[in-house]
Amino acid sequence: MAPRVIFVLLSLVFLYLANTSHSFEKFQSILHPIYRDMATNTYSIPLSIGPSEDFSKEFVLDLNGVGPLLQNCATATKSSSFHTIRCGSTRCTYANPNFSCANNTTTKTKTPCRSSDNARLFRDTVMLFYTNNGVYTRDSEKSFSLTLTCTDSAPLKGTIGLANTHLSIPSQLVSMYKLPPKMALCLPSIKDSGDLWIGKGEYYYLPYLKDISTIFASTPLIGNEKSGEYLIDVKSIQIGGKTVPILHGATKISTLAPYTVLETSIYKALLTAFSGNAKMAKAPAVKPFGACFRSNGGRGVPLIDLVLRGGAKWRIYGSNSLVKVNKNVVCLGFVDGGVNPKNPIVIGGFQMEDNLVEFDLKASKFSFSSSLLLHNTSCAVQRLSPN
Repeated sequence: MAPRVIFVLLSLVFLYLANTSHSFEKFQSILHPIYRDMATNTYSIPLSIGPSEDFSKEFVLDLNGVGPLLQNCATATKSSSFHTIRCGSTRCTYANPNFSCANNTTTKTKTPCRSSDNARLFRDTVMLFYTNNGVYTRDSEKSFSLTLTCTDSAPLKGTIGLANTHLSIPSQLVSMYKLPPKMALCLPSIKDSGDLWIGKGEYYYLPYLKDISTIFASTPLIGNEKSGEYLIDVKSIQIGGKTVPILHGATKISTLAPYTVLETSIYKALLTAFSGNAKMAKAPAVKPFGACFRSNGGRGVPLIDLVLRGGAKWRIYGSNSLVKVNKNVVCLGFVDGGVNPKNPIVIGGFQMEDNLVEFDLKASKFSFSSSLLLHNTSCAVQRLSPN
């Protein structure tokens, strides 16, 4: 073959590789599916660990989890691309500067690095979907090399932590790929997938034709740099326009709480106000709920407004306030959290379903859409990959 022809062919190969690498590195955002476990009322994302998708499994979504991706160590070490992070290394110091190293006198080697919650730190590759145009895209030749964690006691179904810490999965991806420091969740209410967004969001949920961010309302995030938790300030709760007295304190947003948890006095006041305004026949209570009603197709359901710092109102409609427990009975989807909880209000997953919520860490702002069902769409839209 003539040298000129060889040169042209090699040039085309290198151009192709450069273009595919560029498109991967310059992607707009991570866009990964979220699924709801109908039996446990938890939310999880499917992830493949290892260069050849050695381990594909579900990881429970923990919005405030400090462990980036927690697995069982016996499972994690089976991956062909598992790499221990040694204590004393630059990566270990960055991950946990307070961890002191001790030489293992038996093997003359240093101990593995540990995270702040004493989990073992290691590196591995993770397959994630990304997007430039709102559809799920995954390149089998591309994977994300991330710092992960494991413990011997971790459950077989691991967790993915999304807390506002430097070691969380969103923080690692934002730093590595220079993405905007934003994260958004759209939790599904059915078996079809919702979305986890990391980076720039152009939130289109057809058939609604506008970017969902155009209907956002916002409130400041209350900083808690040590824990990395996502906290907001709920000033009051209104039922049918009337204010329910509440104890003030930081409100936590959680994906591990199936339903919103209220301090006892707030819970009782909410039950009284909601039952008094509901135009539905009462039914015997079904645990863990304290107020249940005969279902009548959603008519006569009072609106619940969380009045937030800055005046924004997070409106909760019947689809996010009433849980269907059987064919004819629905229950108010809030639970009693006791008399002295750490947070007087913990907003749970059910209240966030089919709501798009965004955490803008640069602006320290929490934004929300309220129910997408009012716009003839939901979190469970079809996002097919063109590949």
